[in-house]
Amino acid sequence: MKKLSLLVGALGGSLAGYIFSNQKLREQLTNAKDAEAAAKILGKHLSHDGKKIAKEVQEFVQSDDVQKNLTKARKFAGQKFEEAKKEVAALMETGTERAKVAARKGAVQAKRTVKKMKVKVRAVSR
Repeated sequence: MKKLSLLVGALGGSLAGYIFSNQKLREQLTNAKDAEAAAKILGKHLSHDGKKIAKEVQEFVQSDDVQKNLTKARKFAGQKFEEAKKEVAALMETGTERAKVAARKGAVQAKRTVKKMKVKVRAVSR
């Protein structure tokens, strides 16, 4: 429930900022006859400004600087992925060696315990 109230608060704050910064919108909203007319006016302004913002974002993303930085970021991410893959492989190898040593120690300990108990062990054929 906290997330919902935070979301509603953030949306309300951004909408208030939008209305306060747009004088033409404020004038039209004060002259609106009812809530439905105000909603239509607000929707029209949001749609118009949204198209402007989308166009600017597209131009920004397609700019040479951003594309160069994206290429660098992809290369960097690929290098870090390869490094991480090598580190994980090394850790897995270390873990395998430790498991082998632990298994050997366990086998030796089990053999000693069986000898102490004087239990005959038969070989199991497969």
